[in-house]
Amino acid sequence: MAELDWKAACRAADALCAAWPDDTPGGTILIFDRNGMRGTAQGGCASLVHGLPFTPDTPTRFASITKHVFCAFALNQGLDMQAPLGALHPGLPAAFADVPAFRALSMTGGLPDLMQSYVICATPSSAMLDVAALDAFTLTLPGLDNPPGVEMSYSNTGYRVMEQALAARGAVFRDWVEVTLNSALGTRFVFPAGWDSVVPGLADGYWREAGGPWRIGGYGMALSASGALTGSARDLSVWLAALLRGEGPAGGLLDRMATPVTLTDGRAVDYGLGLAHCRLGGRPLLGHGGHLTGFKNHFLVDREAGWGVIALSNREETDPFLLALRVAAALTGATLRDPAPNLLPEGFFVEADGPCWIEHRAGALTFLGAREMLYAGDAPGEAVSLSPYLPIRLQRDGDAIAGEIGHVARRFLPVRTDAALSSGFAGTWRAAAQHATLTVTPDGMVEAGGGALFRRAALMPLDATRALMPVGALPWPGRACAWLHAPDMLRLVTNRSRVLDFTRA
Repeated sequence: MAELDWKAACRAADALCAAWPDDTPGGTILIFDRNGMRGTAQGGCASLVHGLPFTPDTPTRFASITKHVFCAFALNQGLDMQAPLGALHPGLPAAFADVPAFRALSMTGGLPDLMQSYVICATPSSAMLDVAALDAFTLTLPGLDNPPGVEMSYSNTGYRVMEQALAARGAVFRDWVEVTLNSALGTRFVFPAGWDSVVPGLADGYWREAGGPWRIGGYGMALSASGALTGSARDLSVWLAALLRGEGPAGGLLDRMATPVTLTDGRAVDYGLGLAHCRLGGRPLLGHGGHLTGFKNHFLVDREAGWGVIALSNREETDPFLLALRVAAALTGATLRDPAPNLLPEGFFVEADGPCWIEHRAGALTFLGAREMLYAGDAPGEAVSLSPYLPIRLQRDGDAIAGEIGHVARRFLPVRTDAALSSGFAGTWRAAAQHATLTVTPDGMVEAGGGALFRRAALMPLDATRALMPVGALPWPGRACAWLHAPDMLRLVTNRSRVLDFTRA
């Protein structure tokens, strides 16, 4: 391996942070090795309200970066990763009971994501939902998105379930973080119960519509081990350096967390226990990202060489994975993959059967509502994502697009320009267990939500039995596939929730 160029990495970090003016939200990039911090850069504000700069010591929301810390905790507590969820957490929906713990934590368990499931039911992500409401809704989920071990499909639900299972045994994640970790490492991690919990000095998260004013983000779900942790870039670097050294509460855990999980067909995925794998110039790296409203984060570490990069930002439009990759490339002299804007035909495409669809525009591919940028793959004409959470490997196949998404073979056909809905869509539809109702009018409009949350929007036909339906709200608007898979059964499907059926009233 080439000698590490710390000065080049710091210059790259400075240049990236310079794109965040002082009067806008910003963030920080921190470079470290096993022995501590090697450089920092920062730009923009942690609080536009108070004019506070974002620094390496600013507490912020780590979001899903929390996951790898929770997995370290679970291993530290001796959790049997082979145990089925039903044995660890009695009372779960029957379909969840046989899913092994390691699958629930490695994105291969097929568990529907809780937030995407209730957003489908016209409840916005900003709605304030306490633990009791979330638990009650979880019990209504009727099945798995896919059989365990056949697909890589991101879900937060397993982390919430496992946190509760360990707490019932007296092992409380919050206590381990705020007492054990902070005492051992000198960090200042906080595990708030909700978005409105007070965390001293916490940065605000910001978003905006195109060219509009900045707005402070909100999030309503009671927080959990899937993404609650707060702390500074410096705190995170101290923990990651200890993990790389294998010392203290992090001792002996990294290899177990980093080991890739295999699918039932024997193929390894780029995910272990709360840690994702990627490659830079052929060199293996570990890391994880995090995203809550207005907060975008990512870290990368080189386990063998013992260095890492952290990128934290409080602006929704940031691509922190790319920021971390660019600094890592400057550090190691590696070359990033080329973008692939023209390898695939553009437009909407749908599988011959089922609810799966894609949209491709200028190198950005959306699969069931989840969006990833595409890059040139190893094979001629191949377009791939860099994401370990939504692995994509596709090629042009005549007018179609074929390959793999989530390690599942798929082939998508172009949507016809004259696509029209069946008259069977029209009517009122109810998901009784979830207390959700929607109406499709004869002219192809969908009406959902009640009171001030009532919304009316147009369905976009993919063919006679499938249409795209707007769900969610700013800053996270989305689209679900409304699939008329039986005359009196309408299923609403997103990438992370594929099980909710609405029956004709």
